[in-house]
Amino acid sequence: MALWNFERFEREIQKPEVANLYCIFGEETYLIEETVTKLVSKVLDGSPQDFNVDIFYAGESDVSSVKDAIEMLPMMAPKRFVILKSAESLKAKDLEELQNLVDNPIDSTVFVVVADKIDQRKKFFKAVDKNGVLVKLDRLPENQLPVWIQKITKKEGKSITEDAVLAIMQLVGSNLLDINNEIKKLSQFIGKRDSIEVGDVREIVSHSRMESVFGLTNAIGERDQAKALTYLAQLLDHNESEVGILALISRHIRILMMTKECQVQGMTRAQISTRVGVPSFFIQNYIDQALRWTESKLEETHEAILETDRALKSSPVSSHIWLENFILGTIR
Repeated sequence: MALWNFERFEREIQKPEVANLYCIFGEETYLIEETVTKLVSKVLDGSPQDFNVDIFYAGESDVSSVKDAIEMLPMMAPKRFVILKSAESLKAKDLEELQNLVDNPIDSTVFVVVADKIDQRKKFFKAVDKNGVLVKLDRLPENQLPVWIQKITKKEGKSITEDAVLAIMQLVGSNLLDINNEIKKLSQFIGKRDSIEVGDVREIVSHSRMESVFGLTNAIGERDQAKALTYLAQLLDHNESEVGILALISRHIRILMMTKECQVQGMTRAQISTRVGVPSFFIQNYIDQALRWTESKLEETHEAILETDRALKSSPVSSHIWLENFILGTIR
């Protein structure tokens, strides 16, 4: 079967039948949880979940217990769910023990394997692909983030202004789990007010993280290598994802590229703000920084970001080394 993304999953979940076997994996934890929740709600709508959902964690749970749960019959429900999380921790003998259940899925159980990453070449995951569904949920591209920020805010019973959406993208990044956590805090902060505004975002988003994010992107925009390495270390000390940090850098460089192009065309500050899609109170910083860059240097840096992204996702070398090398090699 084809590798599904979230949009494909949402289309398929509208159909009457679901598969008996899923492997849901990727970097976007929030979307993974959304996918699992939608599956459970679809099948067990109105049926008791307490008796029909079992959650196990690879490395903590005995695989024989997982097998027993899969083979158990549902109680007052069409099917039961067995969810095995952290499947990247499964050892070869564990995969072998579960192999028969993915080769021959049990019709009365939906078996969901959840992982950060998988090796699709392994016999186990080839069988999942053949007999079930693989769903890969990576970080969303930036152009999809505003819609998701609106969706998450709506789930909290609030609305959000366009400037506040942009501020969240600027300060929080592209990790939907982080965005969800900040929107929950913002919803509590505004109380009975209906709409989250940009001032609320600037007030509530974690100040230590905000300072490190602003510090890193500004240091890169100002081509200050020493400061960039300092702020990178601070973000890593706060357990920020290397891929997420690179996404913040990539966004900053793309905005500088667009700003530079507008400057070359002789646009005014207001025109640049509109074209780039950055609120007026943020744009002056980009205008000042763009003057420090040539178009060719921005293109070179953009290519280095793409190379670093590929390295982060495929190399066994410690992830922070690639980010440090990117800053040492390009920000000077």
